[in-house]
Amino acid sequence: MANIVILGAGVMGSALSVPAAAGNSVTLVGSPLDDAIISEVRETGRHPGLNVDLPQSIQVSTASEQNTAAFENADVIVIGVSSPGVDWALVEIARYRAKPDVLALVTKGLVSGAGAAPQTYAQYIDPQLTSTAGRIVGIGGPCIARELALGIPTRVSFAALQLSAANDLRDLLQTEYYRVTTSTDITALEACAALKNFMCIGVSAMYTAYATEEGHAKNPLAALFNQAVLEIDLLSRWIVSGVAKPDVDDSDEFSQSNRTLSAFDLPGMGDLHVTVGGGRNSRLGKYLGSGRRLQQVQRNEMHGVTVEGVDTGRQLSAGFQAACENGELDAHVLPLTAAILACIDQDLPFKFDFSSLPG
Repeated sequence: MANIVILGAGVMGSALSVPAAAGNSVTLVGSPLDDAIISEVRETGRHPGLNVDLPQSIQVSTASEQNTAAFENADVIVIGVSSPGVDWALVEIARYRAKPDVLALVTKGLVSGAGAAPQTYAQYIDPQLTSTAGRIVGIGGPCIARELALGIPTRVSFAALQLSAANDLRDLLQTEYYRVTTSTDITALEACAALKNFMCIGVSAMYTAYATEEGHAKNPLAALFNQAVLEIDLLSRWIVSGVAKPDVDDSDEFSQSNRTLSAFDLPGMGDLHVTVGGGRNSRLGKYLGSGRRLQQVQRNEMHGVTVEGVDTGRQLSAGFQAACENGELDAHVLPLTAAILACIDQDLPFKFDFSSLPG
C-alpha cells in the first residue's frame, strides 16, 4: 500500500484514481480550475465529467486548501492536469517540498525547443524531484477516461529510465482490468503520447471531409491513420535522437533500439486508435474536415476547450520547420504533419493531398 497524490481532478487524473484506490491511499487534488469538480465529488461522490461515482476511500482537496500532509507523505505523485497546468503542478510539488519515490506523468504534451527538437515532459521536469533522482514514469497507451473509471479493460504502458520505477508503479496500480506493460523507452513513449493527439486532428478530419450517406468513407480514414503512425514514428525518432544514454544505476536496461518501437505499440498506434474514436482532438478534426478554420472553431463551438493536439502542434512547429530546412527531417515524408501545422500556424483550412503519399 502506498500514499498516492494525483494532481488534477479532470477526467483522466480522476479516472486513474479508481484503480489506484484499489490497494492504496489516494488523495485527488484539483487544480485552481477544478474547484467545482471537487465540490461536486464531496457533495455527491460523483465526478461530473466522468459521470461515475469515485471510490469513497479517495480523499479530495482543492488547490487552495492546505495539503502539506498529503504531499509530505506521498510515495507517488501523479501529474494529471492538462498541458497548460504542468507548471502549476511543478510549483505545487516544490512548494510542499515533496520528494516522492515516483513521479508519474499522465499529462501529454511537448515543450518547444526554440528551433530545435521539442522536449517531452519527462525531459523538461527536474529529475531531482524524486527521492532517488530520475524516477519519473511516463504513462501512455489506449485509455479512455470514463471506460477506465467504469473498470472496462485496457492495456497501457509505463516507461522510465530506471525500469525499476516503472515496475514499482505498475505493481501499485495494476488491476485485473488495468493491465500495464513496462519499458525504459520513456522519451519515445512521451513523444508518441503527445504526437498522437496532434495527428488525431488530421485523421479525424476524414470523417467529415469524405462524408457519405452511410456516415463517412472508410478508405481515406484508414490511409491517414496509417500515415499518422508512420509520421509519429519519424517524429518520435527525431525527438529521441538528441537524448543521451542516462547516468542512472540501472542504465544497462536502457535500450536505444527499444525506444523506437513505441509508435507501433500501445503509446502510438494503440492510443491513436481510441483518440480518433472520440474526444476533443477528434472533435476539432471533424470541424476542420468540414472546411472550418481553427480560430473560428475556437471562438465558437470549442471556446475555452483545451485541445492538447493544438498545444502540441504549437510546441512542435518551430523545431519542425528548422529541421526540415537543415535536413534533419524530410518534409516530403511528413505531409500530414505539414497539413495540420498549416491549420494551427496559419489558420488555413485543412487540406490533404493524397497524391503526396508514396506510390
